[in-house]
Amino acid sequence: MSPELRNYLKKILILAAATAILILIAWLLVPEMLSPVMPFVLAFFLGSSILSFSILQKKAINEPKTFVTGFLAHTVIRMFVYLIIILGYGLSYRSDAVNFILGFFVVYTIFTFFEVMQFIRLTRNNKITR
Repeated sequence: MSPELRNYLKKILILAAATAILILIAWLLVPEMLSPVMPFVLAFFLGSSILSFSILQKKAINEPKTFVTGFLAHTVIRMFVYLIIILGYGLSYRSDAVNFILGFFVVYTIFTFFEVMQFIRLTRNNKITR
């Protein structure tokens, strides 16, 4: 395991714990506004973020000239998968659709901001590309 991945894992686990605390607080204060599947959404984003970082890090190291293209393709595929999940859940559980979509968006925003900041930091310091 590379030092960059180890550092990323530490930071994302802290982020996931902080997000879990926010979800718990929201569940205690306004449980009717929170989808019951939010812990699973958090786990999904944690897993997909770790997998994405690992894949993109390998891509940057092995093929630095095509990293930007790979990053954009990876992002488009992830967005498509997220859209399928949102539509699938929203159409299957219409009564919870709005709460799910809003919660999904909040967690998506938190994790996406974190991932972008990590990649900017790594590429600026030339730790990930040669």
